[in-house]
Amino acid sequence: MTRHIPALGRLTPARIGALACTAVLSASSLAVLYHVVDVVGDLRVFWVVLVGSLCLAALAQAVRPRYALAVGVALLGVGLGAYVVTAPESYARSLTLAGVVDDAVALLTGYSVLRMVNVLVWALAMVPAPAFLTWYFALRERYAPAVGVAGLALGFFVLTGDSTGTATLVGALAAAGAVGLGTLDAHGATRRQVETLGVALALMAVAPVVVTVAPGGSGVTFSAADTAPTTSLTSAEERIGLGGAIDLSSDVQFVVEADRPGYWRVATYDRYTGSGWVRTGEGGTLARPEGASERITQTVTAKRPLSAMPAIAEPVAVEGVDYRVTSGGTPVPTDVLTANESYRVISERLRAGQRALRSDGTDYPATIEQRYLQVPDTTGARVAALADNVTADATTPSEKARAIERWLETTKNYSLAAPAANDHLVRSFLLDTETGYCVHYASAMVVMLRSEGVPARFVTGYTRGERTSLGTWTVRGVDSHAWVEVYDPEAGWVRFDPTPASERVEAEQAALANTSDGASGTTGASSDSTTSTSSTTAATSTTATTTTTATTTTTATANATPITTVGGTSGASGPTLPDPRPLLLWTVVAVGVIAVGRRLGLFERGYRALWVRWLPDGDPERVVAGAHDRLLYVLARRHRPRESGETVRAYLDAIDAPEPARRLASIHERARYRNEVDTTDAADARRALRAVRDENARP
Repeated sequence: MTRHIPALGRLTPARIGALACTAVLSASSLAVLYHVVDVVGDLRVFWVVLVGSLCLAALAQAVRPRYALAVGVALLGVGLGAYVVTAPESYARSLTLAGVVDDAVALLTGYSVLRMVNVLVWALAMVPAPAFLTWYFALRERYAPAVGVAGLALGFFVLTGDSTGTATLVGALAAAGAVGLGTLDAHGATRRQVETLGVALALMAVAPVVVTVAPGGSGVTFSAADTAPTTSLTSAEERIGLGGAIDLSSDVQFVVEADRPGYWRVATYDRYTGSGWVRTGEGGTLARPEGASERITQTVTAKRPLSAMPAIAEPVAVEGVDYRVTSGGTPVPTDVLTANESYRVISERLRAGQRALRSDGTDYPATIEQRYLQVPDTTGARVAALADNVTADATTPSEKARAIERWLETTKNYSLAAPAANDHLVRSFLLDTETGYCVHYASAMVVMLRSEGVPARFVTGYTRGERTSLGTWTVRGVDSHAWVEVYDPEAGWVRFDPTPASERVEAEQAALANTSDGASGTTGASSDSTTSTSSTTAATSTTATTTTTATTTTTATANATPITTVGGTSGASGPTLPDPRPLLLWTVVAVGVIAVGRRLGLFERGYRALWVRWLPDGDPERVVAGAHDRLLYVLARRHRPRESGETVRAYLDAIDAPEPARRLASIHERARYRNEVDTTDAADARRALRAVRDENARP
């Protein structure tokens, strides 16, 4: 016997609701893949793959579920095969069963997919199978397996840390709604059952907020901007969020004894997400620059717990502590450095500085181009056009770098109170806000250079700090900074700093003067030091902190970050569309409130209370009829409703109604049976109703 396939045209309200909930759940996981493709690829490809998968799901409705499941598995297998084939050669050579297991465990324990080197192919490979199976089952009204497939996809991104708290909550509500409405539809839903489901979903949405506001709670709020987990600018974590106003600290972070001072580099980042930076890949080596260099020896002593190892670029040897090397070539301690713990670093610094870029070579290695020319697709053509305009007279990479550096220094305003970006940090800074600090300047320069085909990366760390004795530099929180490194095939990474130095130092020292640290007499920063820093967006500081991974939490407690996030303001100059996820949550809450109100009769009572207060107007017959209806309602609330077949006179006698009620009933009888009423009778009916209503209101 052939299984009955539900007709697509049979759309009941409950089924429409179940399909809508399925769409929301599916979108909660697909949104992560959409963001990944936006960051590293072309969104048009994403839409082609997604639409193709949905069309295949519709066409496969005549296929039995086991065959559809085989198609889904095949789609996943083909995608993963494409990922392996297109992966870097080094990954393919090291591909073993143990390695695959290790990678899977890493992803399921907080390793963001954005850190994957070949993430574009992986993201596109992950779209077809979940989308196809989810909608194959949903269109067949099999909502449990549809929710199971989409829920597994969302759960995976929850474990990797790429799904935000709000998106996860929305997905969970949608999953419950899809199964609940689908079940009600299959058994003939009644209005009261649908209302009960609405109440349950609203309670699910409100519960995390109750946990959040309760003492010691840590739930998810309805924040409008729920970004990826963020860390301190001066930690060595793999992800960093940007934007928002900041507070500075003059606390000493570390002391350096060195041959010569420099910028103390902490971390490098290659992948720009629009709201932050990510360092892709795992493991690297300490390597000297390609060009002529000078050796600098540094002994760094931590003055508070540090999860990073500041050093002049490029470090080539480290002694004194156990460490690992990031994919960006910077050392990171295996364990958090404790106060007064020291390490020794030998660095090879380019002798020529920015002049090293004058070779103007453009024969970039393929690995450099693949990693350091990425710009999110949604950054927009206006940013690329601006970069073209700024570098119109430049023909070489060095000329372009200097042109962009000068343009940013001279046209943008430096401010520690820069507003948080509503959307892409760089796009907002370049096209809308006009104000920012080091992370805005550095991020903008990297993106503009990349749009011009020049490899560049975002770098964080500290400027030289204050010279406190011969060969000793004291570095404080106010010295934290961000800058740019531009790649040259013959020299390696060359440092550029587009943040205006004089305005930066003046603004930051003014900020310190207004703090208790500054008033205590602690020197903030020397005149030749830069003192800018970063923070998370205002929304991230309230929402994403509840959903950060374990590594982020460790940083917050162990790194003793010298920067404190404070509330940011809107960064866009024009109106922006609200984030749909909190709107969906509030919609669920509103539906629940309405359902509760209907179940308790609150809306009917509210309407009736206003209805009784509003006395009818118009011709006498209409006034008398309206007053009589209201009279019976008031008496029913006060005593009991009139029974079926019971006359008005008998009813009034039974409840011992007052004289005004009897008078109004008499007027209504004359109006109904003899049509003998005039404006005087209408006025008398009003007075009688008012008297009964007021009497009924007394205790």
